[in-house]
Amino acid sequence: MDSKYKFEHKIDLAQAFEADGKHLHAIQIYQSILNEYPDEIETYFRIANLYEITGNILPAINLLKQFLEDEPENKDVRLFLGQFFLRNSKWEEAVETLSFILPQEEPVVSFFIGYAHFMLEEFELAKISFLNFISYEKQSELIHEANIYLAKVELKLKNYEEALRYAKKAEAMYANFWELNKIYAETYYNLEMYAHAVKPIEKAIKLNPEIPAPYELAGKIYLKLGDYSKAEKNFLRYIESIEDASSDIYTKLAEACLKNHKAKDALAYYDIAIKLDPHNNTALSGKNKASSIIDSGVVSDV
Repeated sequence: MDSKYKFEHKIDLAQAFEADGKHLHAIQIYQSILNEYPDEIETYFRIANLYEITGNILPAINLLKQFLEDEPENKDVRLFLGQFFLRNSKWEEAVETLSFILPQEEPVVSFFIGYAHFMLEEFELAKISFLNFISYEKQSELIHEANIYLAKVELKLKNYEEALRYAKKAEAMYANFWELNKIYAETYYNLEMYAHAVKPIEKAIKLNPEIPAPYELAGKIYLKLGDYSKAEKNFLRYIESIEDASSDIYTKLAEACLKNHKAKDALAYYDIAIKLDPHNNTALSGKNKASSIIDSGVVSDV
């Protein structure tokens, strides 16, 4: 049996095991292929993917790191390992691995590093990397996504005008993306342009009604606008959608109820807020106010 036929036969056998869901058998075959054909880079990727599928990522990482120790200049394997780290939330390892590749050689590396820094809440570093990506990459559709991340970064850094600028750059492709609309709403909210925030936050909710975060923001926006019924409705929807709402959210819900002449409901929500955070002075003050209204008999709760 000649070498090429033997190699192809083993690949076919391993792929058949993969197709049948026999991942460990497939790994064993691919490992034997590596022993005979150590220069077949694709085989490293196949083994790593199978380890990942089986939830056993450490052997995959060790395999790829060992390869890079022997061939540190191999960009394909370095890129693969970097993305492997990203998929498995190993942000620092991703940055370390990918930093060996110059952004002018592989611009997408800057995007990946920017994302890792963003997840590490290293927002200034994330900003630098995303800007590097945009400066070196002119054609990729990822440019629009990089602009979305830059808008999110600027929001975190409280640079709200800059956040708007990047959001507008992403709008050509992501106008109907719920998160871009939430970014607009959050930016307008922080700029105290509450009326401007209504349309994008309602669009964000319409585009993805299962995501909790827009309901919280909608509640805050309507609370600022004095539309207390809508504020109450959105805060309740948010609380119902998550496991552990904060003391602050219950306080804001209580405030909406109080302003909407629902003192008994407000009192109940203030009590929850205080139970979650006994030092919540806003809730303590609100509770006293709600109690005073109830005691005075001026209550319209149905």
